[in-house]
Amino acid sequence: MIEPGGGYPVARRNDGLAIASLATGIASLVCCGLVTGVPAIIMGLVSRSRIARTPEILTGAGMAIAGVILGIAGSLIWTAVVIVGGIVVYNVNAGHTATASSIPCDQLEHTLYHYHVGLQIIDTGNPVAIPTDIGRPGFCFYWIHMHADSPGVIHIESPQLRTFTVGDFFDVWAKTSNQPVRLDSSHVGTISLSSGQTVVAFVDGQRYEGDPRSIALVSHGVIQLEITPPTIDPPPVYTFPPGF
Repeated sequence: MIEPGGGYPVARRNDGLAIASLATGIASLVCCGLVTGVPAIIMGLVSRSRIARTPEILTGAGMAIAGVILGIAGSLIWTAVVIVGGIVVYNVNAGHTATASSIPCDQLEHTLYHYHVGLQIIDTGNPVAIPTDIGRPGFCFYWIHMHADSPGVIHIESPQLRTFTVGDFFDVWAKTSNQPVRLDSSHVGTISLSSGQTVVAFVDGQRYEGDPRSIALVSHGVIQLEITPPTIDPPPVYTFPPGF
């Protein structure tokens, strides 16, 4: 039927559906990608073409409606994926970003108090490689951490003046490790001592008789933890990398 003002009402209605298909397709393409956006746009274009050719016939509506549904569905699915993915990432990150020894994990490295400490672990006479991603879970930085370009160097980058200790470092290590990490009379990092072994600590080449966890981290100090026997006294000479 032609309306008094001319034109076909069904065609106009179907053309509106086709335009809606185009719009949802474009929106889906922008926010969600090619999988749903492109088909919805194609359906809208084909529908409009059919309606323009034969406006007096009920044509194009089905494809236009399908395009609208596809565009909306695609947007909803991708929105759900983003939300669920965000929740998963947040939960995973939350486990790492919890404070360690009241030391937070911040988005940026601080520079107000910035200095370096050498750390060496020696297991029965053999140096142990210390992970260089300690304190850097990938999305934040603990105030105490390490970097790959300076293995064995503890970086203290803090926004406030505070005396940090070896115990603080091992607590941060434990927070950012997939393995149990401890420092006590029977553990050094991820190493468990055997019967008859002990931990001997040195600070700047001098034997330290107290609890190794209480050793203060001071600028350019050198801390060496030996799992003995044998005790290497004096310990090996530690040299900071160039630039430190």
